Amino acid sequence: MTLFELLSDPVRARIYIEILINQEMTAQELMKVVNIQRSTMSHHLTRFVEEDVLIVRVQSTGRPVKYYQVNPHHNEEVVFKGGEDEKTAKRRMFLESASAHLQVISNFILEQAETSGQKSAKSTRSKNRVTFTFHFMSKEESNIWEEEYQSFEKRFRERSREVSSKTPSLDYIAFGGQVPTRKSM
Repeated sequence: MTLFELLSDPVRARIYIEILINQEMTAQELMKVVNIQRSTMSHHLTRFVEEDVLIVRVQSTGRPVKYYQVNPHHNEEVVFKGGEDEKTAKRRMFLESASAHLQVISNFILEQAETSGQKSAKSTRSKNRVTFTFHFMSKEESNIWEEEYQSFEKRFRERSREVSSKTPSLDYIAFGGQVPTRKSM
């Protein structure tokens, strides 16, 4: 099962993001945060460990306690679909995995906005979702992107100062940027 498939379950997605944020958690701590029963938690944690997504550290002073953390050495096995070459399969898997991670993060952001008392898009309009877009580009295109984005951000900040005297409203979260696809960049 791929990470994308594991994270397609909202409970597992929440467990994963909580461990990712806190770096290490016990099942007991996770049950309080995610608000599920012990047997359900055990089932989900077992799936993560079997798929090598999470690793377990056992503290054995007194009563043994298991601490779960994201496996930094987890590698997705390349699964080929009809007519794909290795490069296409790796790109598809990268996009699936990145999409799953970003969806988990967007759900977490929306939940945090709701619990902090802020109106969120999720609570006011059920069809409003956080959307992520991926574009692959060359180094030259990346340079153009960065120049244009910096120019846009400068204009945006200047215009925002004009309206910042009004009561601030937290209706949206904006983000942007690039991620190198190779370590050698």
